[in-house]
Amino acid sequence: MGPLLLLGLFVKVAVVAIPVVINLHVVLGLGYGFGAAGLVVAAWTIGCAIGGPLQGRVMDKRGVRPTLAAAVVFQLAFWGLAPTMSYGVLIVGSVGSGLLNVQGFSIVRLGVAVSLPETQRHAGFALDSITSNISYMVGPALGVLLATNISTSVSMRALGLVVAIAGTALAVLNPQVRDTTKSDTGDSVRLSFRERFGGMVFPVMAATMATTFVISGYEIAITGSLREAGQVQWVGFVMTVCGVCSLVGALVYGTLSRPPSAGVIALSLGLTTVPAGLTADWRWLCLAMIVPALLVSPAFAATAQAASVLGPAGQRGFVMGVYSAALTLGNSVGAPLSGAVLDNTSPFWAFTVIGLTGAALAGLALLSGRRLSRTRRPDPHQATTTADTPA
Repeated sequence: MGPLLLLGLFVKVAVVAIPVVINLHVVLGLGYGFGAAGLVVAAWTIGCAIGGPLQGRVMDKRGVRPTLAAAVVFQLAFWGLAPTMSYGVLIVGSVGSGLLNVQGFSIVRLGVAVSLPETQRHAGFALDSITSNISYMVGPALGVLLATNISTSVSMRALGLVVAIAGTALAVLNPQVRDTTKSDTGDSVRLSFRERFGGMVFPVMAATMATTFVISGYEIAITGSLREAGQVQWVGFVMTVCGVCSLVGALVYGTLSRPPSAGVIALSLGLTTVPAGLTADWRWLCLAMIVPALLVSPAFAATAQAASVLGPAGQRGFVMGVYSAALTLGNSVGAPLSGAVLDNTSPFWAFTVIGLTGAALAGLALLSGRRLSRTRRPDPHQATTTADTPA
């Protein structure tokens, strides 16, 4: 697990830096506005949402190496040529970059699901969420540092180089992502999607979208709140406090013998975000964000664990690809919605709308999961048990 988590960290650092690097290149390098930059990032996000499940299906059938080989070659070529592309070509290339993005997040989570026994799996996902937190704290900052102090071209090519090196190392490591202890019979291939994965797909993905929806939304709301208070210089400090609290939450979650379900954590994350809108000073905002920030890593770990037990053993790559798409979808909706509310009302309503909407989505996941747990019959083709359900 050590080498897998370490290599996964390097991939994550590069991947989470992609949106900010694209933004800065379009604005500083090409001279367009932030709206045009957002369109390129949206194109990349759409590619990721489609490419995650597709690459997951390839991993199910062929394993990690063929998937990574194609992704590494494309990423190296794209990021090497991206600084020379016109705006229109960059949009098209960004879709392709998303489609063939190196699936570091999915590969690590599949490795955790396959390599660890069920009693230790939640601790493994907690460690994975810690590396994800580190990547979100380090990746964008490094991208901004290179783009603003050297050039956006250097930052784009450096990003591609890191992705290629880390992806190649992952291919050499070739982690096991298919559970060879459980057979996927020929009969299961003819099952429908609902029979194959069960009704629990919706509760898990809804809780996942609620998590990233709230997190991406409150990050924008924090920036807007401090800007309105004339304390925008404290944004970095507040974000750092949130990151540290999230790491602490991951450590605590990993030690629990019976951790809460994904739906409960996502619901709590949404509800505890709302009170942050009542503050108008960076000190009180730090205090208000302690509880929701503590829940961030546990929410990621719980949703990843819940997704890892959906479906037959031979289909988990596809499921984790859908999970990655749910993460991307929540992230792509939460931030723009929070920004729109900020532009038209106030930080109070931004925190309120983001928190309550996320809580409503998580609550829907919780209710539907419990209803399905009570009504569905044992399925001999299903690789999971009711104990594995997320809600």
